[in-house]
Amino acid sequence: MTQLVTEQALFSLLEHRSESERYQHAQQLWNEVLTAKANPLTAGKRALFLHWSSAETVQLVGDWTFWQPSMPMEKIGGTDLHYVVLEFPEDARLQYKLVVDGQWVLDPANERVVEEGFGLNNEFWMPRYQDRSFLDIGRSVSRGTLERRIVESAVLASHREVFYYMPTVLTILPATMKLLIVHDGEEAIRIGKFPRILDNLHALGLVEPVAACFLSPRDRNLEYAASDAYVDFVAEELLPIIRRYFADEHGVAVGEGSASVAVTGASLGGLLATKTALLFPERIGQVLAQSPSYWWNRGEIFRMPQLRNAHRLHVVIQTGTICDARELSSLMAQRLRAIGARVDYFEYSQGHTWGNWRTTFADGIRALFPASYDSSIT
Repeated sequence: MTQLVTEQALFSLLEHRSESERYQHAQQLWNEVLTAKANPLTAGKRALFLHWSSAETVQLVGDWTFWQPSMPMEKIGGTDLHYVVLEFPEDARLQYKLVVDGQWVLDPANERVVEEGFGLNNEFWMPRYQDRSFLDIGRSVSRGTLERRIVESAVLASHREVFYYMPTVLTILPATMKLLIVHDGEEAIRIGKFPRILDNLHALGLVEPVAACFLSPRDRNLEYAASDAYVDFVAEELLPIIRRYFADEHGVAVGEGSASVAVTGASLGGLLATKTALLFPERIGQVLAQSPSYWWNRGEIFRMPQLRNAHRLHVVIQTGTICDARELSSLMAQRLRAIGARVDYFEYSQGHTWGNWRTTFADGIRALFPASYDSSIT
């Protein structure tokens, strides 16, 4: 069933005066959508969502509602079919759930189910969305190694878990490699699929050889937004430990020089990544900030005297345009450029989710460490 035919079927359904005929028509329409797993049906900017339930209320929650139940679906009289027609950018990729009589559930008519920090969500693509995630490149690729280690920190007076990533797809292991430090490390591995994306980018020759260290917080809000000690730990204590590990275990020098070291994070992690590089530009010269929470602490980062160090940095900022971090991300990009930083700024018709950061991570890494012949990065 084509999208156009389905919309026509819905309009025709709404015009039926016979209740029995309307019910039969509605059930047939729902069965076709359910069988095809075609929800929502999209055409141009429109997305038609359908759901069959005897519930009194069915609502949509998603990226565009800030995940608040504020989008009711209308029930067609004499049937159990609920519907709503919404408009989104034609290149949007978004996530949602249904709230059926107060219960949050997945959409049975949508087979795209993705993991997020708070569980599973449905995902849908508008007609002009193009997948640039590099999660699947159409062939098998040798997966890199992930080794778990415990790091003892004198700065934090505690131990921390880290995961070291080394690509194995490289034909010849180079003597030196770039280094990527990844905040929210466990989720970046499990939900973001960052190691898999790095493997595929290496296999395609789209990035310079990159090793990585994935680091997870204990008290995220405190450490990422309000702890100078945590910044010191990353830049002054952890970085030498990372270099020793790769030298001892793989015989490779990683992160030689600030331009070869990048730090990345999403949301509060993006704020932390930016702040760390501004405070320690002689150690970390590259930043990938995904949907950065620059509003935290009343926009404190915009008042940091260390902004004067921005001319020493390359900063890649990515943000969604749908209930995400667009306004302050754009402002920060302008501010950093004015100070002399090299800035790459990307906007996507997505929301504040790992789905966004997972599907755009490859763009960010290619901007940071493009292969010398990767002419698609400007």
